[in-house]
Amino acid sequence: MAKKENGKKGTADRKRSAKKESYREAVAAVPATSVAVVEDERDRPLLGLRERLGMNRETFARLIPISVRHLANLESGQAPTENVQRRLTELRRVIQALSEVIQKEALGPWMTQPNEAFDGLKPIEVIERGEVDRIWQMIYYVRSGLPF
Repeated sequence: MAKKENGKKGTADRKRSAKKESYREAVAAVPATSVAVVEDERDRPLLGLRERLGMNRETFARLIPISVRHLANLESGQAPTENVQRRLTELRRVIQALSEVIQKEALGPWMTQPNEAFDGLKPIEVIERGEVDRIWQMIYYVRSGLPF
């Protein structure tokens, strides 16, 4: 019986290891133009993204949305669940697109300031509400030069 339990544990460990490797491969597949936004020199992409935005864990966790403890675990190398990975991918894409139309150093403060384009909501609140399409619409108008 002990052998079976060890076998099951080994399988779970292999699955976790494969999931971590999958996550690392996904991060490595991010285009070179976005590397400065999503990675840092310590090979911890979430920490790099959070630091790039100048956000504390509490604020950044709201964007995904996950608990602060879960964010800390992810930043220390724990593999994200499929749902969290999907949210992170979406967040990276939005941040990358925003960094093309907003100065990178102003991006973090912009996310936490009320914005008339979003009816006085902060962009972070728009994302929390699941209305990220409003941000994509704003990006489209800024890129195209059309009035918003």
